[in-house]
Amino acid sequence: MSEAPHLEHVNYDKNSQVLDREQVDMLFMCDEGEEDQELARELFGLFVSESEAKLAALSQVCAQGDRAHLSNIVHFIAGSAGNLGLARLAAFYRGVEHAIDDEKLTDISDIEPALRGEFELACDAFLTGYNL
Repeated sequence: MSEAPHLEHVNYDKNSQVLDREQVDMLFMCDEGEEDQELARELFGLFVSESEAKLAALSQVCAQGDRAHLSNIVHFIAGSAGNLGLARLAAFYRGVEHAIDDEKLTDISDIEPALRGEFELACDAFLTGYNL
């Protein structure tokens, strides 16, 4: 497992699994059948599509220091990620959201790489874990 990202003032469980297989198996009631794979592929594709649409604004949001917009982005992705069993992504993004809300994370100018990196890692883990 790769090392969890660290951002000053962002607290979350860094020991969270990147992919919580139990959560995903419960969601899809997986028995590795073709219908389960198709459902996983469809829901994951929707998650990626909607998340990437939100993340498209990330560079500008961070450069402008728009913490409210960033909070909205990570809130949306954290909820969706949690539902898909992307435990560490959900925890990390929730931590970012809480740090913004608590006004502990005020400088967001350099956090884009950590946010994108963890998103990509979670997506890769899901694809690999479910052979999609």
